[in-house]
Amino acid sequence: MANTSAPASNGEWTLADFLSTYRYWAVFLSSLLIAVGGHGLSTVFPVIAQMAGSSAQTIGILYFGSTLGWVVGAFLAFIVAGRHGRSALISPILVCAVVAVAVLPAPDLWGSPSFLPFFGLVLGAVRAVFPLASAIFLVGGRPGKIDFGCALTLMSTTILISAFAPVAASWLYELDLGAVPVVSAFLACLVLAVIVLVPAGNLAFDDAPRPRHKPLAPRQRSPLLVAVILIIPPILLLLAAVGFRLFQANDVGVGDSPIALLVALLVFAMALAAFIYLAYWVYRIHGELAGAAPSQRLLTPLAAMLIAILVPLGLPVLLMTLGDLLNERARDRGEANAVSIAWLGIWSFILPPVAIAMIQNAANDSYVIGADKAS
Repeated sequence: MANTSAPASNGEWTLADFLSTYRYWAVFLSSLLIAVGGHGLSTVFPVIAQMAGSSAQTIGILYFGSTLGWVVGAFLAFIVAGRHGRSALISPILVCAVVAVAVLPAPDLWGSPSFLPFFGLVLGAVRAVFPLASAIFLVGGRPGKIDFGCALTLMSTTILISAFAPVAASWLYELDLGAVPVVSAFLACLVLAVIVLVPAGNLAFDDAPRPRHKPLAPRQRSPLLVAVILIIPPILLLLAAVGFRLFQANDVGVGDSPIALLVALLVFAMALAAFIYLAYWVYRIHGELAGAAPSQRLLTPLAAMLIAILVPLGLPVLLMTLGDLLNERARDRGEANAVSIAWLGIWSFILPPVAIAMIQNAANDSYVIGADKAS
């Protein structure tokens, strides 16, 4: 089928446009690597510095330098990133990598009052420039409020993921009770971030978005049935977990009871089936809404499915975007909003199956009205 679509009005970028580009995911992945590497090193650093003979006051110098580094990062983001986005991100990474490589053969520097503020300054600049520059890149595409907010929210999940970095950094430190494994992992994150950014080219979204349209034939589904299919497996998993704890409390292993083992396998199979159905639903709904009417706000079905199952907060963000799109189509027909964005946002984070049912119900209504108009 021809890949045609109406271009976005006034060159405005939508969330789907952002998520369909390599440059967005290059910034996302490099930001994730920097957040993971920086958070992990910062967590273990006090122990490394104390092993090098630093006092608590000396360690504080590093964090003071890191705070000043946010000023440098802000300068790079607001002054340099607008015109030379890739250079604004890569330059501080390279400087930080050179400094870290230079001190690997000299571990005594980790306790040096003259070195710590400089390293903290460089590290703070690297960690600051990414979130600030990311917002500037997105603003350049002149997106709507919801599109900008959703795109930035997905980008900010890199900070949430980096919360797991201290565990890995602590494990690396315990390998030989030294700084070399931790700093080496930090350097690996810096190098990978540069490798990801180099092919991205211009990171600003100041050009026209690429037209994109992958329609599927619209099909109505029961919102209640969709919600039930997706909500029952998590409930069963919770009940199974409680049951297994009761077995353990009575010193009975799950493997010792054929019935318990069979129930566990059945619950796992249902959870897997629900996960597959979720991926299928996300794939279909994006293609069906595109089939009902072309829209630059819609991702291609495959891209939407991958984002929903792989990207943290990807599913809630996609549901919010679909709800806003359906409301926009309802307003174009002179009708009230098809779905409450406030309630959709609440259910998207608390209980996604309910939000999915709300989207399916609104989509069903839009298909009926579209068919009536076509006839």
